[in-house]
Amino acid sequence: MKTRESSVGLKFRKFNRFYTNVLGFLNEHIYDSPFSLTETRILFEIYNTPNCTAKALQDKLGLDRGYVSRIVKQFEKEDLIYKQRSKDDARHHYIFVTETGKTIYKKLEEKANEQVELMLNEINQKEQYKLAEAMAEIEAILSQSLSARSSEISIRDYFLSEDLQLLIEKQRQFYAEAHGWDDTFLAYLQETFDAEIEKIWIAESGGKFAGSVGLVKHDEKTVQLRWFLVDADFRGRGLGTQLLEHLVAYCQDMKFDRIFLWTVSTMAEARPLYEKFGFRISEVKQEAPLWGQQLTEERWDLELS
Repeated sequence: MKTRESSVGLKFRKFNRFYTNVLGFLNEHIYDSPFSLTETRILFEIYNTPNCTAKALQDKLGLDRGYVSRIVKQFEKEDLIYKQRSKDDARHHYIFVTETGKTIYKKLEEKANEQVELMLNEINQKEQYKLAEAMAEIEAILSQSLSARSSEISIRDYFLSEDLQLLIEKQRQFYAEAHGWDDTFLAYLQETFDAEIEKIWIAESGGKFAGSVGLVKHDEKTVQLRWFLVDADFRGRGLGTQLLEHLVAYCQDMKFDRIFLWTVSTMAEARPLYEKFGFRISEVKQEAPLWGQQLTEERWDLELS
């Protein structure tokens, strides 16, 4: 039995070394950028981890405290990241990616995608399918032993074209199942999604949708909060708070004066969260037929200035 385990372990490490080389991760610099592999990993974690801290980077990546500190200081000097003191504990600082850092991160992702495409172009379609199936099987097997890691939630603040139908369907499904809204709500979503999108945050866990929130530009100083939803499988974990923290912090950075949202009086579960962030009811419409129900619309405002 020991011989078999040793053999599997050796093959595992051999494959890992081979695959790492295939991806170019052992090169001194990654994706033709000035960043080393470790620097790229740290930038990735800061970008994808809500309220990231230096301690979280040390723990997740298994890196020395001094090493992480040097890279964080370097990133800060190069205007790739910025720190913000925690409101709950002044001893802690959260690390966020600046607009410059986000631009560089996205370029790294684009370059990575280009390299993958170049590699796949050298493989015929039949072999590509075999490769994809083998990768899926490896992922499925290893995911069982990495369940704790796969349950972590990451939040990205950019919007892909393929997210459109997913966000609309998640909204439609939730309001139909939980509140009995009819297909006129789906039509409303489809008609209004092309509004001037300012920003969208999408939470994911193990490749699965976990939640979302977004902003629509109302005027130069006012934005509207929309598409706020936490998937049922991820409720009770503070994700709604994290999404709103990202949204409010962005609005403060962009110097907006006001955030407002429209909801209905029957959405009682969200009210405490809105109140926690300082939103207050500013307008109530008379009850009227809407989306197959009799609903009372409410406008909530958060003054930032």
